Amino acid sequence: MRLFVATELSEPLFEALCETSCSLRDCVRGRFVAPDSFHVTLAFLGEVPQAQVVLAQEALDEACELQPPIEVALGALGSFGRPRKSTLWQGFARGVDELGGLAGDVREALLTRGLTYDSAAFVPHVTLMRAADVTSGLLPMPTVAKGSIDTVTLFRSDLSGERPRYEPLHRVRLQPLDPEEEQR
Repeated sequence: MRLFVATELSEPLFEALCETSCSLRDCVRGRFVAPDSFHVTLAFLGEVPQAQVVLAQEALDEACELQPPIEVALGALGSFGRPRKSTLWQGFARGVDELGGLAGDVREALLTRGLTYDSAAFVPHVTLMRAADVTSGLLPMPTVAKGSIDTVTLFRSDLSGERPRYEPLHRVRLQPLDPEEEQR
């Protein structure tokens, strides 16, 4: 089965991303990502045998065990790929280092269990469009918002339908640090 680990997004972040996506409809052609698919990918594992799913769940539990929620703020739009066939995304203005640390912890825990992942450098972002034509260079100002990321999920990706479907297999809630622990 095709797996990836990603964060889920709080309501203020989700709503702002939906607003930005709507504003793009007037000026960019391409395939829009369905809002229920918005997430920040921490590690893409690809095809994993069913018998190894439990290892991925254990890795997620370990990586998130002492991780508090991450306070973030949405930032600028960016793109990967060629101007006529870009992946258009919105990045973060706050929480980038913390998200990078979480991605590193997840990836390390996967490797210690013998699971591999796409080794591309981690760039925290939420994909809004695929095959986007950004040659005009005219993009709207994105809607920005602050919020927290408090859930990390192991997803199964199903590409057999009209659009990708992501099924959560295992969720971990990030827990605020105990005030006594924070002082140590």
